[in-house]
Amino acid sequence: FSSAFFRRTMHSSGLVSAALMGVAAGVCVLALGLATLSAPDATNLYAATAPHVATSVTPQMAHMAVPRSPLAAAAHTTELEDDEFYALASSMVNVDEAVQTEAAAPEAPATSPVSWLLGAVGTACLGLFYAHQRRSSALQAELAAYEAEVEAKLDARAWRMAQVVGEMSASTAPAAVRVVDTSGASAGEQEMNLKTAGMNTKGLVHKKLVAELANRRQANAHTKTRAEVSGGGKKPYAQKGTGNARRGSSRSPLLRGGGVSFGPRNNRNYKQDINKKEGRLAISSLIQNRASVITVVNGLDSVMTEPSTKQAKAMIESLVQPGSGHKVLLVVDDTEGFDQADPLYLSVRNIPNVRFKQQKQLNVADLLWPHQILVSDKAMAGISGRFSA
Repeated sequence: FSSAFFRRTMHSSGLVSAALMGVAAGVCVLALGLATLSAPDATNLYAATAPHVATSVTPQMAHMAVPRSPLAAAAHTTELEDDEFYALASSMVNVDEAVQTEAAAPEAPATSPVSWLLGAVGTACLGLFYAHQRRSSALQAELAAYEAEVEAKLDARAWRMAQVVGEMSASTAPAAVRVVDTSGASAGEQEMNLKTAGMNTKGLVHKKLVAELANRRQANAHTKTRAEVSGGGKKPYAQKGTGNARRGSSRSPLLRGGGVSFGPRNNRNYKQDINKKEGRLAISSLIQNRASVITVVNGLDSVMTEPSTKQAKAMIESLVQPGSGHKVLLVVDDTEGFDQADPLYLSVRNIPNVRFKQQKQLNVADLLWPHQILVSDKAMAGISGRFSA
C-alpha cells in the first residue's frame, strides 16, 4: 500500500475510511502469514518421507564431499574393501530409490477449517480494498469537476468588465437601438449618435473605471506602529553585560508583540482624479459601444402605479432579449427630480440581478455590469441631449 493511496484516502473519505482500510490491510497480512506458516516446509519433506536415511549412512562417509548421487560417491572411493564397497553401494541405491519413490507423490496436506476461514477473510478484505479504491477515484473525479465549475464561474465574474472593455470597437458611426413598449411589442428602431473617443475608447474607459473603483475603496486595514502599541516604556534589560543586542523597548517591530513597520493605515487616500471632460467622454463612448444591448422602452417611467415586485419581474422578463443574459440595468429619467417613493423603484429593488439607475447617475462600472440595458424614452432623450455628437 503506497503512501499516495493513503493520501488519496485521507483526502476523499476522511479518517474513518482510512482507519477501516488500515484494519483491512492488517487482516490481509495476518491471513497471508498464517497461511504461509500452516503450509508444509519443503526442506523437511525429504526427512519426513525417508526417515531411515540418517541411519543408513556409515561413519566411513563422514569425510566424503556431498556428491550428486550416493552411488557415484561410492565409485570414487578406493580405500574401502570390495565387500564393504558393494554392500554400501547396494544399500545406498536402495535408499535413493525409496526416496525418489516416496518424494514423487507426496501426500497432500490436510485442509483445516482455519485455512478456509483465513482465505475467505483475505478475499473479503481485498474486495473491500478495491471497492474503496474505485469509490475514492469517483470522489476525486467529482471533486475535480466541481472545482473546475467553480473556477469557471469565478473567472467569468472577475473578467466580465475586462471582456466588455476588450470587445469595444473604435467605430464612431451612429448605431440603431431597439424600441419596444411596456408589453414587449416592437415599436421600431431609434438611431443613437453619441460622442466617442475613437481609437482611444478602450484606454479612456479603462482609466475611468479604475478611477471609479479606486474612489469607492475604503481604507479599513490599520496597524499600529511601535509608538502606538501599549507598553514598552521600560528598558527590557541592561545595556551591557547580557550578551544580547541592546534594546530600549519591548515593542520593537523585530519582537513579538511589537509594532508593525510600513503596515496599512486607515488614513490612506486611494482617490484618483480624472478630468470632467474625459469622464463624460468615457461614459458617452461606452453607451455608444453598448448600443447592441440597449432597449428603449416607451412609457417605462410611468408603467407602475403601485409597488409590485411580481408585476415588475414579469415585465422585465417580457422586455429583455431572449438569451442575452440575466443581469439587467433599468435607466429612468430624473430631469425633473426623482422621488424615492417611485413605484418602479420600490418594485425592482428586491429583484436579484436587477439594478436601478437615474440617467444622471450613470457611470462606467454600472454600464459594464449588465447583459441588458432598459432605458426609458425620456431617459434616452436626456442622454442624447447630454452626449450627442
